[in-house]
Amino acid sequence: MRSTFALSLALAACSAQAGRPLQSEDAPVIDEHACEVEGAYTDWRTGGDDTPQTYLQLACGVSARTELGLQVLKPREIGIAGKTRLLAAPWRDGEAALSLAWGLAHHHVDVGWRRSSVVLNLAATLPVSRDWLMHLMLGHQRDDVHGQRSTNWAVAAEHNGLGDEGRWQPMAEVFGDDHGRPWLNGALRVALVPERVFVDASLGRRLGGGRAHLMTAGFKVAF
Repeated sequence: MRSTFALSLALAACSAQAGRPLQSEDAPVIDEHACEVEGAYTDWRTGGDDTPQTYLQLACGVSARTELGLQVLKPREIGIAGKTRLLAAPWRDGEAALSLAWGLAHHHVDVGWRRSSVVLNLAATLPVSRDWLMHLMLGHQRDDVHGQRSTNWAVAAEHNGLGDEGRWQPMAEVFGDDHGRPWLNGALRVALVPERVFVDASLGRRLGGGRAHLMTAGFKVAF
């Protein structure tokens, strides 16, 4: 049950620009007056009470530094999320940035809606070369349903794009928390329409975790 609910916390933490299909948060925010619709199916198997998750999110840039999003998660959860860029500076072949992302989720129970989770993530993005970005994340999440707290972290690498118009974006990450073994995750994002329409997928395994695995598939439309 704890591992299943950890997935809900991870989804609640993600704003639309958070590097789907990675579990890691990234620092860039949606441009002011721009919006994104994003959806995903996630199958997270840990050998416990595992339930596939789906979610749909609308997020928009509300200022030059901040984005806000509304999420619907199945089964029976809704959330709001946001991200604010704290710092940005030129770095090698691009821009380094540091952002604070947060998520607040509510879960439907027999008596109505109750708060289920609160998440805060500090995320940094660094251009390590002309082709590669590195994402670093450290955060805290609180499960109000089970009275649990955890510290989550991630280190990820993302390619700026291969092939025609950079449509193919491979990426990989190591992520985890202070309650279990870390996970290794590989992912791919494909731009069907450059800078507008994307599909993505990922496949991950928990290190030393037997058959524990993570599979995701999703999409994003920017407008």
